[in-house]
Amino acid sequence: MIHSTPKHRAALWLKYARVVRYEFFALAVLCIGFAVFLISDHGDRSESFYPSLSDAAKDGAIDRGWIPDDLLPATSRSIHEIHDLSPSTEWCAFEFVPTDSQRLITSLKHLDSLPDSMKRVPSPGVSWWPSVLSGHLNTDRIHKMGFVLYTTQRPATAVSTQTWLFVVDWPKGRGFFYTR
Repeated sequence: MIHSTPKHRAALWLKYARVVRYEFFALAVLCIGFAVFLISDHGDRSESFYPSLSDAAKDGAIDRGWIPDDLLPATSRSIHEIHDLSPSTEWCAFEFVPTDSQRLITSLKHLDSLPDSMKRVPSPGVSWWPSVLSGHLNTDRIHKMGFVLYTTQRPATAVSTQTWLFVVDWPKGRGFFYTR
């Protein structure tokens, strides 16, 4: 039988308190670190807003390939763009004068159904991207919202192409595109 003295019990409690304090401190540091990770910018995603196509050009977004000025109407305005570098993914919203749509419409191929590669569009997590264009896309819902589906292919590298999904509301002069 082990007899413990009050002095011995006090020493054990002090040792226990030190261990508990250390574990509490370590847990607090881990929780704070995890919270910072969750709310921090992860570095690959970049979002931009341009009042007009000329503002996008001044900022270099056209030269960097984020805004396709050869496709968008010259009157494009209120341009929102967000992209991930890895994997290369982009979402863009823009408005335009409906009578200035010739360049856009001649560059696009009308879709009745979505190609497999475009049936699921991840959400960019921004308020300006319509929820109907995120997740598993439902063409009936998209059409009911007044949108028409299109696609176009553009060179990604010297030996590969990239497919772009365009969704346009012609009467309201609103367009969106997604590519990866």
